[in-house]
Amino acid sequence: MSAKPEAEQDWFLKTRRKGPAPVGKSTFVLLRSLDVLLQYYLLRSNASGRFIQRIGGAAIPPATPLALGLSPYQLLIWTLSIGSAAKQIFWTVYISDNVFEAGFAAIISAYNTLLNTLNLLLSTWSATSNAPLSLLGGTVPVGVLLYGLGIYLETVSEIQRKAFKAAPGNKDRPFSEGLFGLATNINYGGYTLWRTGYAVVCAGLPWGAVMAAWLAGDFCFRAIPMMEKYCQGRYGEQWKLVRTKVPYRLLPWIY
Repeated sequence: MSAKPEAEQDWFLKTRRKGPAPVGKSTFVLLRSLDVLLQYYLLRSNASGRFIQRIGGAAIPPATPLALGLSPYQLLIWTLSIGSAAKQIFWTVYISDNVFEAGFAAIISAYNTLLNTLNLLLSTWSATSNAPLSLLGGTVPVGVLLYGLGIYLETVSEIQRKAFKAAPGNKDRPFSEGLFGLATNINYGGYTLWRTGYAVVCAGLPWGAVMAAWLAGDFCFRAIPMMEKYCQGRYGEQWKLVRTKVPYRLLPWIY
């Protein structure tokens, strides 16, 4: 094994350590909350449109505001950013019991803000925007459906696992019931789906396909193999039984 995979696995094991993390969690909650305000500012002020024009592109014309100075389409995009932040803040505060260092929290926050902002810019650029004549038209409903399903899968699966681990005698047992009975990393699959749906709402199916390929590739070739190695080392024969029982790793009937 080369030095790089070993370093990545060591880093992954470090993120699995249990313990309090008030500074890291507070950092994450603050930065994810600020992202919601940033996305609103970019939408409300049309800063994204001005940026597109500054780099030589054509921005879609501002639509009539419905509420909070935002058009229905802009309100939908902002709602997606709120939902993503709320889901991740909920995970940080109520689900996670791992050590969450402030630097790592800042990196994860910046990554999600980058994706949200890129989605917003593409929704403003006339060449890529998926702005519909009606929110019920085009592929926007498809994106909303994927987003909702993904948020559900990621959130509920993690709640189910936490409840299982909290029961006496389950601390050192792998969880393979509930939604985790569909795929061993169904929470990763949920993240992939809602990020893909977010991208579809903003810039249509082509951008959604790019996002899905990027996230699925990262999970399948990097994150899931590291998780598999971690689980095999922690649970031993129990994990082999889980892999036999649950053949899928990311999403059922897909991978």
